[in-house]
Amino acid sequence: MKLSVQNRCVLHLVVLALAAQFNLRAAPSQRTDSLPPPRPTLVAVHWPELAQLESDVRDQITKQQNSLAGVVNGPNVSDTTLSAAYGVMGELYHAYSLTAPARECYVNASQLAPNDYRWIYLLAKLDQTEGRVDEAIRRFKIVTSLKPNLIATHVNLGNIYLELNRPEEAKRSFLAALEIEKQNPAALYGLGQVALSRRRYADAVSYFEKALVLAPEANRIHYALAMAYRGLSNQEQAKIHLAQQGPVGVRVADPLMDSLMELAQSTRLYLIRGKQAFEAKRYQEAAAAFRKAIALSPESVPAHLNLGAALTQLGDLKGAVEEFEKSLLIDPDNTNAHYNVAVLSVKQNDRAKAIIHLKAVLAINPNDREAATMLTNLLATSPQTKP
Repeated sequence: MKLSVQNRCVLHLVVLALAAQFNLRAAPSQRTDSLPPPRPTLVAVHWPELAQLESDVRDQITKQQNSLAGVVNGPNVSDTTLSAAYGVMGELYHAYSLTAPARECYVNASQLAPNDYRWIYLLAKLDQTEGRVDEAIRRFKIVTSLKPNLIATHVNLGNIYLELNRPEEAKRSFLAALEIEKQNPAALYGLGQVALSRRRYADAVSYFEKALVLAPEANRIHYALAMAYRGLSNQEQAKIHLAQQGPVGVRVADPLMDSLMELAQSTRLYLIRGKQAFEAKRYQEAAAAFRKAIALSPESVPAHLNLGAALTQLGDLKGAVEEFEKSLLIDPDNTNAHYNVAVLSVKQNDRAKAIIHLKAVLAINPNDREAATMLTNLLATSPQTKP
C-alpha cells in the first residue's frame, strides 16, 4: 500500500497560496497623520493606517515610527544620523509592502546621504515593482557607479531591458554580472533569454543548461529549455523539459532585499516564505520559516501542519508526528492532521494508532475516500483489530 503524507499536507500549502495575495499597503485616503520634514529639502512622511495589520506588526512599526520622530525632532541631528533613521524606517515599511511611506523615507535618506547606494537601490526596486521603468533604470545605473560589484543591480537592469525588448542592453547587463561572478545562474538564465529572443537556440540551450546545473531547484528553466529545443526542432528534448517545468524561477542573490525582508515579523509572511521554500524543495528553509511562524503564533494550526510536512520531507518522522499532534490539540477536528498522523504511524509500524486516527477522519468526514481506502486496507491486514 503506497502512502503519502505530502498529498494531504500540500492541501494546506495550497490554502496558504491565497495568503500570498495579501497586500499590507495602506490606501492614501486612510492616512491620518504625518511627520513634517525637519529641513526644506526633505519631504513629509505620511504615517500609514495600521489598524488592519496584525498586532505584533502594528507594534513593531509604531515603535520604529516613534524612534524616527525622536530623531527628526531632536536638536542638532547630523545628516548621517537622520539619513540612517529615515532609511531604517523605509526598510520596515518596504518589508510590509507599505510602499508609499517607504518611498518618502528613502527619498529623504538618499537626499541626506547621496553617496549611500542602499537607499538609491531600494528606491529603484520600488520603481521596478511599480512599473516606473525609466526611473528604475536611472537609479540602478547610479548604483552601478557607486557599488559596481553588486551583482543584483546588473541582473535587475538586464531583466528590465528584457521586458522592454532591448536585448543588446540586457546582454551587456548580464555579461557585467558574469564579470563579477562567472557562475551566476541568474545572469546565465538572462543571457539564455536574450539568445532565445534572437532565435539563437543553440546559445540559449547552452546558457539554460549551465543555469540549471547551478540552480537545479529553479524548475522554470525547464520551460525555457523546452522552447529552445523546440527552436532546434529537437522535439524529444523539448518534451522531456516540458514535463519537468514548474513555478520556481532563478533568483539573483540580493543582500539588501534579503536583509530587508528579515525585518518582517508577521506570522502570515513566514507562512508564505515557508510555502515558497517548500514548493522549491528547500525543506530546511521551509521548516525554519514555519518555526518562526509558530514562535510568533503558537496556536497557528497551518504553521504546525506545514512544519510537519517539511519535517516529513527531511525524514524527521518523529518530529513531524509531534507537529501534527500539536495541531490536533488546537483543532481536534482537523482531518489533515489526523490523516497525516495515520500515514506516519504506518511508516513507523504503529497500525493501531493509524487506525484510531483514520476512524477520527471518517467520523468528521464520512466521505473522505483516501481515509476510507487506507482504513479498509489496514483492517484487512490486521485481523486482530476489530472495526
